[in-house]
Amino acid sequence: MITVIISARNPIPDSTLERNIKKTVGSELELFMINNSDGENGLAAVYNFGAGNSHGDILVFMHDDVFFMTENWGPILESLFAQDPTLGIVGAAGSQYIYNNKCSLTAAGRPFIKGRIIHDLQNGDFFATMFSPQKEDAQVVACHGLFFAVRRTLLTQFGFDEKTFDSFYFHDLDFCMQARRQWKIMVTGDIVVKHRSIGTYNKQWQHYGDLFLKKWASELPASCADTVPDPANIINATQAHLKGKFEQRTIA
Repeated sequence: MITVIISARNPIPDSTLERNIKKTVGSELELFMINNSDGENGLAAVYNFGAGNSHGDILVFMHDDVFFMTENWGPILESLFAQDPTLGIVGAAGSQYIYNNKCSLTAAGRPFIKGRIIHDLQNGDFFATMFSPQKEDAQVVACHGLFFAVRRTLLTQFGFDEKTFDSFYFHDLDFCMQARRQWKIMVTGDIVVKHRSIGTYNKQWQHYGDLFLKKWASELPASCADTVPDPANIINATQAHLKGKFEQRTIA
């Protein structure tokens, strides 16, 4: 069974998000849409609460403005975890290299950043952020927190650090740093999600980024790549405009 855990700012019964998950999952599903409308609890605390009450063999943590564009994504996850007993986390985007002085997940640039995310924004913009140019499955050291799936065994060993990361930033990278000590982390090109917003990189984000760098100073830089990024020649992700080329309809 797959458990989906979401911190919901505006939980609505039978919402488009709920219908999207149920219609696309293709596996037995347990869904926790946890009410966090007042924003009192950070994502780490909400995720720990949800995980502690879950029953699934695979736990999916995702934002409340993320929708699946891939149908039958549940069997895809089940197959990936079944094929590799050392696989602990699967995400849609991530990086093979995290610096010891740059907290951004994408700071290493191509070819170290992997995956892609579709953005379908409220203003009508519709584009893909292409971390890597090709569709692929790739090992990474950390994945983007907008969507990631976790083998239950991990959560019997450790949880999210809700004391340090008590807001909405860096709980994902911190969780991956814990996991990578023992487990493999990967990005898959077979599950496509769309995000109805873009990231916010403000003073609060930088504050928690600094906490992340300080906490993991002895284990950074972290890498699963064969080479080291050249800071003087960073190649950033590219954007491919999709409006008018692909249907923007949300499966629901």
